[in-house]
Amino acid sequence: MIKLLALLLALAPQILPAPAQMQEKEGSFIVTEKSRGKMEFRLDPKCGLPEEGYTLEVTRTRVKAVASTEAGLFYARQTLAQLEQNGEIPCVKIKDYPRFRWRGFMVDASRHFLSVEKIKQYIDILSRYKINRMHWHLTDDQGWRIEIKKYPRLTEVGARRVEFDGTVTEGYYTQDQIREVVAYAAERHVTVVPEIEMPGHSMATIRAYPELSCEKQPVGNFYTWGSPDIVLCPGSEFTFQFLEDVVAEVSALFPSEFFHIGGDECKKIRWQTCPACQARIKAEGLVADDEFTAEEKLQSYAVNRMEKILQKYGKRLVGWDEILEGGLSPNATVMSWRGEQGGIQAAREGHDVIMTPGSGGLYLNHYQGDPKAEPECYAHHSVLRVPYDYNPVPAELTEEEARHILGVQGNLWSEYIYSDWMRDYLTFPKMFAVAETAWTPLEKKDFTDFCARLDAACARLDAEGVAYHMPLPEQPGGSCSQIAFQDQAVLEFTTSRPMTMVYTLDGSEPSAQSARYEGPITVTESGLLRIASLTSYGKRSLVRDIVLEKMQPIPALHPENPEGISCRSTVGAFRIPYDISQDAVWTPVQIGSLREIPKIYPPDYNMQNPQFFAAEAEGYFKVSSTDTWYFSTLYDELWIDGRLVVDNRAEVKKNYRHDGTLVLEEGIHHFRLVFLSNVTGGWMTARNKGEVLTRKAGSQEWNSLRTL
Repeated sequence: MIKLLALLLALAPQILPAPAQMQEKEGSFIVTEKSRGKMEFRLDPKCGLPEEGYTLEVTRTRVKAVASTEAGLFYARQTLAQLEQNGEIPCVKIKDYPRFRWRGFMVDASRHFLSVEKIKQYIDILSRYKINRMHWHLTDDQGWRIEIKKYPRLTEVGARRVEFDGTVTEGYYTQDQIREVVAYAAERHVTVVPEIEMPGHSMATIRAYPELSCEKQPVGNFYTWGSPDIVLCPGSEFTFQFLEDVVAEVSALFPSEFFHIGGDECKKIRWQTCPACQARIKAEGLVADDEFTAEEKLQSYAVNRMEKILQKYGKRLVGWDEILEGGLSPNATVMSWRGEQGGIQAAREGHDVIMTPGSGGLYLNHYQGDPKAEPECYAHHSVLRVPYDYNPVPAELTEEEARHILGVQGNLWSEYIYSDWMRDYLTFPKMFAVAETAWTPLEKKDFTDFCARLDAACARLDAEGVAYHMPLPEQPGGSCSQIAFQDQAVLEFTTSRPMTMVYTLDGSEPSAQSARYEGPITVTESGLLRIASLTSYGKRSLVRDIVLEKMQPIPALHPENPEGISCRSTVGAFRIPYDISQDAVWTPVQIGSLREIPKIYPPDYNMQNPQFFAAEAEGYFKVSSTDTWYFSTLYDELWIDGRLVVDNRAEVKKNYRHDGTLVLEEGIHHFRLVFLSNVTGGWMTARNKGEVLTRKAGSQEWNSLRTL
């Protein structure tokens, strides 16, 4: 790996993010113990460079870096480290400075905890690429992750949850560990910004201290994702006393001028019937109007009180764009995540803004390719080019309004991140694209050049044992790993950015020596196609296995009574279909469509008294022609004519991922499906639409299966 890194670095200067100005010159500076004395790093507050900017000049005889701040000199050293090639530094002249002052990375420790060592590793890597903010999401519905000495139950109770399958997820940071991370980051010119959620996303808080809710009743474990309607009670003075006590302890740990309070996705249903909240609304004269409800204005009241608390401790409030609802004080800073509109509105109202919309590719937990080819993660997908091409300054803003855009941030939400490997795989190289978007002048950006410079950055990750995403071969129109055909199948592949693809048809592992994909692959016999992509330096991606089955059409059926769906259910908490006992008591259920199955028992989205169950349904459908037919569903199992076609057992059943195919004769065919109402990987299957999708080979349009 060291030889590989040396080879890559020898090709050309591989600086990431790209500098504002760079001139390459002839020759190089040879780095020896003696020559290190000719390397000068000078701090000059009057040099006229922007804050965090620097100049770097490398000649054959000396290296000189100048900056107006220590951060600038730090970034000069990072650039120099990227330039160095086997003890040689190419001669260059660089003038460099950031486009934005906020270049952020958010790490979510609430849903799935990560160690201090892992956080330090991210700080090391990201500071190398001039990221200067780490937004630490420390509390949410699923876990409270920071020690608060005045309220020990926050970590005794709120930092531990028991998952649906009985496994325990737990962990929190002591105040000493927080100080350790903050100091470590400061040495690398990264400011750590804490987030304490309020008034929504507070189930872990309320589990520890039920008196903070409107009902003031104990609440149970919350081990799913989403937004429960059990939230903090802004009608109670104890809520604000609690928040101030927490702020007092947290503020002492974080020198950052910013303090994030969340403020997003707060359901206000319980406030409508809470006597204390309604009394607060009346006392404060919070009257509904054409724009906001009284309860939305109550949230604004709570946010404004939180801002006053923060001001006492010398902090500036920053929150998600929902804090605009009901009105906002001019000193608050808005993170725009629901698209750009919140940021545009905030900037026009005079608020500072950090742009972080998922639509701009800034949610790192989204798929980086076809969900049917990639490892399981959150939802949606945005390829590497999306965050790279994103411009944090909306075109709608005037020059004056645009000054309120402090910068841009990549967010790594951890709902579906169960390992450090997956955390790395989703973070990189997308976060490198965010770094260049945040630092490099807009006119200097070039995606093709960026991709070429990624090689050196990714090779460094290899040397450090850090995983990263490599585009996988995908099938246009939707990937499928089981292809049935009658005479032949023609398989076409592409990648989300240009990559070499290699494959085998004999079951062996593809390698750099395997056949190159040059165009569609035609197969005429059953077998196993294994395909992967390669980097320019020969590293192989994950391998996709595609089962190929040559078959005769399955004959159509001629049932006497094909109409109607037969359905039955049994109560119980089942992880996979095999968990259902042969002695289970089944109850017939009358349904009119497959979509009704997940809601046989109304779901409890607060996870306080959920009714879990299993259901089986069967019936008939008709296909219009003899052909290969594709099937896709979120049900646990789908059987067609007695064959298991879609198997989602033990998967997080949020995204359509495991399609199956069969060659069917024109006419009527039988289906049977199994549904488990449970929580797998934090996802409540009762949220699913409950449909079966089908399409004919050659068509990219999916349709709901029409039962007879």
